[in-house]
Amino acid sequence: MARLIQIDDVQFATSPSSASSVLERAVQLSEALEAGNILFFPKTPFSFPKEDIDFLLTQKQKEAKNRKNIAYKPASDRMSNVMKASQEEEERLLSVMRKYSQSVTTFLSKLLPAYASCWKLDYASFRPFQEKGRKLRLRARNDLLHTDAFPTRPMHGMRILRFFTNINPTESRKWMTSEPFNILAEKFGGKREIPFPKTRGYSLANKLKRICQQMAKNAGLPVVLRSPYDDFMMRFHNYLKENEEFQKSCPKDHWAFPPGSCWAVFTDQVSHAALEGQYALEQTILVPRHSLLNPEKAPVSVLERLTGEIMVDPVFARGY
Repeated sequence: MARLIQIDDVQFATSPSSASSVLERAVQLSEALEAGNILFFPKTPFSFPKEDIDFLLTQKQKEAKNRKNIAYKPASDRMSNVMKASQEEEERLLSVMRKYSQSVTTFLSKLLPAYASCWKLDYASFRPFQEKGRKLRLRARNDLLHTDAFPTRPMHGMRILRFFTNINPTESRKWMTSEPFNILAEKFGGKREIPFPKTRGYSLANKLKRICQQMAKNAGLPVVLRSPYDDFMMRFHNYLKENEEFQKSCPKDHWAFPPGSCWAVFTDQVSHAALEGQYALEQTILVPRHSLLNPEKAPVSVLERLTGEIMVDPVFARGY
């Protein structure tokens, strides 16, 4: 089960006078994350202007079954899922999300330098809805325990590191966690409902097919290149949410993240659910297996150990 590692002093990460102690602390925090724990910061560890927070608190989203969050895409410097607003408001929102993404990335690059040289910056999001009682389709619900996987953005074995910030001025964001992926995969994986994947993509015919798909993607066509790992992680995400007995009887820990606090966690490993809270931001960073301090703890390594299969097709992994 996850433990909360509270970090009150973040100045060590930028102190030039004690490089060895900074590196030692960075290793300790990376290992804590990779062991399935949550790094907790009681106060936001970087500058976040009050006027930016106040602006975000005024933003409204139309509730819809399939609409979740406002997404900021650093690679293209664009947003999606934004309600129609004036050009001035959209530009201000883009600026605030861009600054948040950059602030988180800069902070984490100093806190976790082992990852920073080769990580991939994914989306940032603003979550303006109240999680409690929110009406979403089952597989999209945040209040059900799950491990993360993305239907349109395959990971090819990369880890999903997420950094959250609660900007609600008065209410905590309440989470629940349960057992980690390695235990859940041993418990549920291989059953009829959630079979372990077989190695695919290495016969000549399938390899040629995948090369063609890679070429189509390189040409700009909307092709999603998925590995056996990604297929299993997506099915596993859905299986946990749909498993009523698991949701009811599994061991649970409850956490309350107060206003102004932040937390970081590998959400592909820690089963989690957001039960209550409104107005939070999040930045996702993808960490490749080779940059981990303990790669054997990564879900992709767990699956390869349990199955004896290769979970990531090197043809598909190119470019990820």
